Amino acid sequence: MKALIVGDSCGALAAARELGRAGWTVGIGSPSRLGLAAVSRWSSHWHRVPEPLGVLEDFLGAINTATRTHEYEVVFGRGDAEVLALSAHRARVVPRVPYAPHHCVVRGFDKLHLVEVAHKAALSTPLTRLASETSVGEFDLPVVVKARLHWTPGKANQRTRVSPFVAYSREEALHQAARMRSVGADPLFQERVSGEVLHFVVLTDEKHRIVSRLLHLTTRLGSSESGQSARAHTISVDDVLEEKVQEFLAELSWFGLVDLQFRVSNAGEPLLMDFNGRMYGIQALANACGMGAMDTWARLATGRQATPSKPRTDVRYQALEGDLKHAISRPGARRVFGVVGCLVYAFRAVHPIMSWSDPLPVLAYLARTARRIWQRLRKDS
Repeated sequence: MKALIVGDSCGALAAARELGRAGWTVGIGSPSRLGLAAVSRWSSHWHRVPEPLGVLEDFLGAINTATRTHEYEVVFGRGDAEVLALSAHRARVVPRVPYAPHHCVVRGFDKLHLVEVAHKAALSTPLTRLASETSVGEFDLPVVVKARLHWTPGKANQRTRVSPFVAYSREEALHQAARMRSVGADPLFQERVSGEVLHFVVLTDEKHRIVSRLLHLTTRLGSSESGQSARAHTISVDDVLEEKVQEFLAELSWFGLVDLQFRVSNAGEPLLMDFNGRMYGIQALANACGMGAMDTWARLATGRQATPSKPRTDVRYQALEGDLKHAISRPGARRVFGVVGCLVYAFRAVHPIMSWSDPLPVLAYLARTARRIWQRLRKDS
């Protein structure tokens, strides 16, 4: 059993660890040998695979070269660009690309189409419109400016991931929309919603049926407003929400893993905010509670028998850096108590990188952080 992961991140690291423990030989294809997943003890091989920017020949060629050497059966993308590139060009790569038909993949990742599909399944969403001088007047401030697609592989002038931006004036919103257009992205305006963050993690089979699912609640956000979790824990799945999610994924004809991010509005209604049809940052929590999503997905994609397990509830997660940043931002004595609380919580939680049985990713992360701080200091001096 051999699987290739293209790209490197916390999610790729969690996927490599799970697949490796389940008996898969795991290869990592990325630009740098010093990535988190690339140095993991569960990654048997590393291959130099460039990011899918501009012309895709080098990206696709590197995947096929690695596959001919190591006979990978299935290939997974770690981020939006890798998934979209693999999906669009699946006929040109040797290993199995385990995703829905390409037009369905695009409908999920495209944040405007996502709203249309969600409404068909009776899922609520925030108000979302194409960015224009006319549509900006429909929104209260602040308003979120985001790209329909974070990253469009093969688009010559879009060479970086386009991150969302919170604008506090209509002039600023229009400026950010123009900036996104200048790098090849199509901008949207979206209603800003506060409230609890829920992540509904789902694995579907090739008949688009849910075979495994997990719900976790974010109890503390990281330093950004994107919904990334500094602390979270798994909770019981809501049956009504699961029925709507099943209908939504069937409408998309989805196959594979997806992390659906919701915000619970003041009225108690979960609003679908984002669709992460890829490995995601908090995937270590799914591993810790026994979901086994990557192993099950890989087995389904390669025609093997798979027996999904039922995830446990009340499993805790912590992104220590984000949690410490939150604690340090508090005033006076609350800062001290906050830092102590972070350290106490750390011993009772699973972490995205830290693992006593797999220490090298932590060292790679510390080296990368030190290099980033050094570069910032040199720039400021």
